Amino acid sequence: MLKNFWRQRNLLLQLWKRDFAMRYKLGVLGVAWALLNPLLMLALYSFVFVLVFKLRWPIGPDTQANFVIMLFCGIITHGFFAEFLTRAPTLIASHKVYVTKVIFPLELLPLLPLFGAFLNFLFGMILVIILLLYSGTSVPPTIVLLPLVLIPYTFMVLGISYFLCAMGVFLRDLNQLVGLLSTLTMFASPVLFPLESLPATFRPYLYLNPITVIVEQLRNVSILGTMPDWTALGIYTLIACVIFSLGLSCFQATRKGFADVL
Repeated sequence: MLKNFWRQRNLLLQLWKRDFAMRYKLGVLGVAWALLNPLLMLALYSFVFVLVFKLRWPIGPDTQANFVIMLFCGIITHGFFAEFLTRAPTLIASHKVYVTKVIFPLELLPLLPLFGAFLNFLFGMILVIILLLYSGTSVPPTIVLLPLVLIPYTFMVLGISYFLCAMGVFLRDLNQLVGLLSTLTMFASPVLFPLESLPATFRPYLYLNPITVIVEQLRNVSILGTMPDWTALGIYTLIACVIFSLGLSCFQATRKGFADVL
């Protein structure tokens, strides 16, 4: 299947361009929303947690800037996941013509959010670097390991996206649940708080969340300047490959019924 994706890369590129244009061309600010959305989220959560509750992050310097940077890194990591989660259930139905009218490689449709998700994440990481420099902290050299953390995360998210795309055709109520699931994955992970702040008995349960390991490892390599936990990342990569395979298999097994339902 990966070879098939590569052979169809030109078609996928055209789909990404079309999806990007449809998403931003009608907006007054256009692509600037890709930068404004995480900034508005950062401003909101920083106001609540830093200025109102006066919280500090227990790892790193005991400053408001450190809390903001840690918080923002978690927000953009969750945003990458939320981009797929919120769009996947309606991707097939919103491209009905590709299912019923033409012969089209439907396995490309769950990849549509990938370009926008990467773009938002890229803008977010640039802001993280700017915040680090503004706070007087140097950018750690371990940031070059960021792709090693992001690649298994991408496979995990794509696997979940394939499953949601397939199930969204048959279960239209799924679209109503993804907003709740997106919120749940944020608050049931160390996005808004450090994992160390939880009692030790509760921490293992947070690792059932698909973004927990990645949030921790992204902070390690991009902010704290420490090497990733290779054991945790290795296990996560194996699980991500399994989830990707299962999600893709589910999609391929159910795609024959898409036209009948739509």
